[in-house]
Order: sequence, then structure tokens, then C-alpha cells
Amino acid sequence: MKDTRYHELDALRAIAAVGVICWHYVHTYHVAPLAAVLAPFYGRGLLMVDFFFVLSGFVLARAFWVDGRAERFGANLRARLARIYPLHLLTLCAVAAMQWRLAALGQPPFVYAANDGYHFALNLLLLNSSGLQQGFSFNAPSWSISTEFLVNLAFLAIIAAPAKIARGLVWAVLAAALATMAVRGVINASKALGWIDNDVVRTAAGFFLGVVLHRLHRALGEPAPQAGVRARWPWDLLALAAMAGVYWYLSSDAWSNAGDLLTCYLAFPVLILCVVRSGAVRAALRLRPMVRLGEMSYSIYLVHFPLMLALHLWTLHSGQPLAYAERWFFPAFIAAVLAVSYCSHRWIEEPGRRWLAGRRTGAAGVDASAAPR
Repeated sequence: MKDTRYHELDALRAIAAVGVICWHYVHTYHVAPLAAVLAPFYGRGLLMVDFFFVLSGFVLARAFWVDGRAERFGANLRARLARIYPLHLLTLCAVAAMQWRLAALGQPPFVYAANDGYHFALNLLLLNSSGLQQGFSFNAPSWSISTEFLVNLAFLAIIAAPAKIARGLVWAVLAAALATMAVRGVINASKALGWIDNDVVRTAAGFFLGVVLHRLHRALGEPAPQAGVRARWPWDLLALAAMAGVYWYLSSDAWSNAGDLLTCYLAFPVLILCVVRSGAVRAALRLRPMVRLGEMSYSIYLVHFPLMLALHLWTLHSGQPLAYAERWFFPAFIAAVLAVSYCSHRWIEEPGRRWLAGRRTGAAGVDASAAPR
């Protein structure tokens, strides 16, 4: 069977996942090792979550908004739950156990404080960032899993409608979400990160932009198989320009609400579209190590905070502080995250997905390609 998955997007997903780790690392430990290289992620790594949203809209539109599948709302919803829930549940329980251990030791919560029964129930129901919460809780990076699942529900319901109605609703939701984000940017221009509200609207803006981006990609037509690397050079140039622009903005101190909005809703879509249509850039990103990291990116995203918490508990029990600021420590931490992610991807994500989806055999390519992380 021909592999039609966009493996180059797996590589981009891996880079974004590392960016999120860097963001949490610098804001948890207040140190920035290897800053000369990782400055974009230390400074503005939170925008990598918005990149995930756009990318997720693109791949989910490709996976689900096709004839013969779009109308299968129940089956599509089951596929999404099977993809995200097993690891979410495991990391939620792991963080809960460790945070409650801290409480038993008389220690304050590690980073995020809303770790009571109410917020545990919200996390169980994937409502931990639905507007019902009173703060970040438990495995806090999973806030985006919550909002994306709610947006996925809306998307799957929309595409189950007749085609003309579905297209109109997609455009309407996208326009409303982008307009809301733009208004927030104006209103909160004087506040640091004022427009960044961890909610469904932010997720919908990126996700439905990704959906429309995929419709544009389809309208342009898949690049012909016989079109070699040389024939795709204009897309390579555009992809490299988009990468350079994103790198410059994330590395600079010229952050602003307008800059964030342009990066998330213009530069990121341009980058994704150009990469999947490029030649040399696409080939470079499809190298096996990068693709493999991308396949593990959901695990990378969800396990890095539990690992931080585990290290904090080890320090309390051993009395030995860890060298978070040392140059050697951060690569060692990344290596530990990757090792744990490999195990969770192989023994939790994939078996859990197959079990919940009711499959006895290997992963279905269309569901795997739809992974949000």
C-alpha cells in the first residue's frame, strides 16, 4: 500500500514539540541553557502550540473531510478519542499522584496549583480548559488537548452536514474566531501576552485556518509525482523564507500582539503549505530520525511536565539539587524526555489507540496522520 502520509509534517511537529519543552523549561527553572541556539523557543515557544493547531486542522481535514468518511461522525469521534485519551489519562493520573505526594510532604504544588477533585474531574472529561476551570491544573500542557478536542467535536459535526452547508460553516467559524482574536489583540495591546487566552476560541482560530489551508492545497492540486526536486524550487524558496521569518521574529525582542497574530495566522500557514509542496526542504524533513521524533511528538508534549515534576520530587527526597542551568543538563533532560516518550508511544499510545478503536491489528494510516501533536 502506498504511503501517502506527509512525513515532512511529522518533522515540523517534532520541532514544535521541542519548542514547547524549551518554553516550559525557561519559565519553570528561570534559566536558559544553550540560549544562542534555542533563543526562539525560550522567547516565544508558547506560539508552537498555535502551530500545532494550524497543523492539526490541516491533517485532520485531509484525514476526515473526504467522501465516504466525513458523514461518519460517531466513528470519527471514536478515532479521535482513541488517539488522544489513553496517554492523557495516564499522564493525568501520574501527575495527580505526584502532586498529592507533594501535599502529603507538606510541600506547595509544583508550578500549577489547581489540583483538587473538581479539576481532576474536568481533566477526566477533557474539559480542563473549557472555561469551567479556575486555573491550570495537573498536567497543565494538556489544556490544548482539552480545547482541541472540543474544536474537533465541532469540526466533525460540521463536516457530517451536506457539503455546501459544511463549507459555509467552516468559513463562518474561521471568520468569527479570527475576528475575536484580532479584537483581543487590540483591546489587550498594552498587556504582556494579553491576547493569549488559553481557550477554545484561540484553538478554533488556528484549527479552522488549517482546515481552510488544506482546502487551498487541494484546490492547487497535489504536485505531480514526476515533478522532481528542481521543479519545486519556488516552493522551496517560499518555505525557507517563511522559516527565516518565523525564526527571526521568535528570536527578536520585537514581540507584539500584532506580531504574534501575523506569525500564527499568516507565517505558520504559509510555512505548512510551502513545505508540503516543496522539493529539497520536504526531502530534508523526511529524514527518518526527524520523522520518528514527529511520530512521538504527542508523547513528548504530554510527558515532559510529569518528568519535571518527578525530578522535583527526587530532589526533595534526596536533598540533592539538580543543575538545571548547566549546559549539559538540558540535553540530558531532552534525552530523558525522548526515552520516556518512546516508551509511552510504543506501549501506551499505540496499544491504547488500537484497543479503543476496536482494532486488533496495526495502526490505520489515516488516523495516525491526523495526530494533533
